[in-house]
Amino acid sequence: MMDLVAEKIAAKASPAAVKKVRAPKKTGKASLTDKVYNLLRGEILTCALEPGRELSEAELAQRFEVSKTPVREALAKLRSEGFVRTFPRRGYQVVPITFGDMSELFDLRTILEAGAAELACARITDAELDQLQKLADVVYDRSEQPSLQRFIKANRDFHAAIARASGNDRLQLLITRQIDELERFFYLGARLRDVNSETINDHQAIVEVLRSRDPVAAREIMIKHNDITREGLFKALASSRNFAQISL
Repeated sequence: MMDLVAEKIAAKASPAAVKKVRAPKKTGKASLTDKVYNLLRGEILTCALEPGRELSEAELAQRFEVSKTPVREALAKLRSEGFVRTFPRRGYQVVPITFGDMSELFDLRTILEAGAAELACARITDAELDQLQKLADVVYDRSEQPSLQRFIKANRDFHAAIARASGNDRLQLLITRQIDELERFFYLGARLRDVNSETINDHQAIVEVLRSRDPVAAREIMIKHNDITREGLFKALASSRNFAQISL
């Protein structure tokens, strides 16, 4: 049975409720496309544009004060990355969140990150380990949006650094893609519950294992970390009043 689409995490906002953003006028079409793409992508990842939100080229062009062309090209790129989908004669929609999607992404991410941690044991430098330690110590305040965004970025940088330390460029690209696709889930999970202690403990333990240069232990602790994160997210989202009719 296919997963039923999660309900929007918030009531659909009117176009006027979303802040107008001016794109730079002196740049070319390619730069305008990139600007619109980066703004939309950031809002999707942080759920400022909530899952299930319908979008139109005309409204977005008016909001960003650009023509429809860069908006259309930005949406096409987001569609290719799986962040938006199209409907004939209706426009676009931010791809809804389902538990099935999250489960598949975590399955793949666990496989990839376990391998990256194993490879990183032989390649990661002391300086990189020191930087990982700093990232592992970052905490956040759920009531402060900038604080939450810094925390999500630190989490992303932590996992991306381990992927980079694997020395395998293709593996790094695959992991980065999984981080991108799961970022909405992490953002929602961190907003719904305090994950400071859980994340700090796990990340510090990962750093210590990497310092020990034990590839088997590194693989095992990364699998455990992803399992803990997955379970916490499932529970947080399932218990949220903003989610209903989600098939597990």
